[in-house]
Amino acid sequence: MIRLRLRNERTFLLLIETYYDERSAFCVTSDEPAIPYPELVGEELKLWQRYLPTMRELENVPFWLHDNVPHLVMEQLEKAQKTPRLFDRIEIWSRTGDPMAVGVIGGKQTRYFSIARWGDAKLTLEQVKKRLWERP
Repeated sequence: MIRLRLRNERTFLLLIETYYDERSAFCVTSDEPAIPYPELVGEELKLWQRYLPTMRELENVPFWLHDNVPHLVMEQLEKAQKTPRLFDRIEIWSRTGDPMAVGVIGGKQTRYFSIARWGDAKLTLEQVKKRLWERP
């Protein structure tokens, strides 16, 4: 995992968290490539889906969001796209300031994998729960 904090001239803090880790790659079957990203399952998956309600395929992301993706995140997305048969598609899940790139594998049961988060990437699952409870 890579975590960076970047500041620009306006002292805006941008956090970037990437999840690629070839040491933790796993295969479900010998027909599948090893997946070097953590799988989103159970409560974690449900929380991120509720907290980041806008989900678009990478190819359908508005130009203004695509143009503001940090270089490190773009590198991770390119790496995920270039690996043969890794994901059926990549989605960007977002709300203002908190996007996350998610690899998706379809089939009998759709599976989701964290590729990268940026913006308020330091946000923990406990903080997500709290923010969801505070929303009207």
